Amino acid sequence: MKYEERQEFSQPWETVKQMFSDPGYFEKKAKILQRRDVKVLEHEQKGEHFRIRFSFDETPTIELPSFAQRFAGKSAHVIEQDSWNLKTRTGKLSFELQGLPVKLSADMKVLDTDEGCVNVLSWNVSCSVPLIGGKFEKLIAQDIQFKAAADLAASRALLKKY
Repeated sequence: MKYEERQEFSQPWETVKQMFSDPGYFEKKAKILQRRDVKVLEHEQKGEHFRIRFSFDETPTIELPSFAQRFAGKSAHVIEQDSWNLKTRTGKLSFELQGLPVKLSADMKVLDTDEGCVNVLSWNVSCSVPLIGGKFEKLIAQDIQFKAAADLAASRALLKKY
């Protein structure tokens, strides 16, 4: 399943870039979003390339039907990786959902706007379970979309410090 999401910021790319390439931003945002057991596994910045990989535990925010509960359980252990080419303003966001037959990623591209900039995320959600995979993809996408407003609000609040 593919869909697009937009994160609009009132600050220019140069300011947003500072935030997106700061390991502390990811830890602070995870705390605001009440993610549990957050650990930065690795991060690096080489020239215009930035990458961070971290893990956390998170509870789904949507009510899962019984067929999905068999896979998802009460919470998920997630490994997230954010990679950016800061010069081209392009990135890749990927998630490993431990124990779930789901692949979750987004290509990112930051564009200038009259008010600042926008991060356009092109999501790809796939599930390898026959027959119910499409339904599970939709549920995962709904969970991402439900959490998107809180994620953006946390990012905007933290951006004020850059």
